[in-house]
Parts: sequence; C-alpha cells; structure tokens
Amino acid sequence: MDSSLGDMLVKVALFFLVQALVYLILSNSSNIFSKDIKRSNSFKPARSVSIRRMLAYLSDFPPE
Repeated sequence: MDSSLGDMLVKVALFFLVQALVYLILSNSSNIFSKDIKRSNSFKPARSVSIRRMLAYLSDFPPE
C-alpha cells in the first residue's frame, strides 16, 4: 500500500512539474498569457464554438 501511495505522489509531483514547465515555456515564447488586449483573433472561445456545433447538430433533426 505504501509503494502505491508513493508512486501516486511521484506521479502527481511530476504532473505539476510538467505543467509548470509548459506554462513557463509558453509564457516566454508566445503571447497566449499576455494581459494585452491586442490578442490574436484566431483564438476563439471554445464555448461559442461548441454551442454553434450543438445547434447545428440539433437543426439537422426533422421537426416532429
């Protein structure tokens, strides 16, 4: 039981380490995390895309 707990803690620690490294790399190499308003227009909110996709899917059903 102790070895599985230790393995889990190591995996969680490695996960957070990798996430921190990815954040540092992205924040230094791009403006994704920039506080400027002048962000690229290519980044659309995922919510609006998924809502449009669901509405398009529902509009394909024939009316009853």
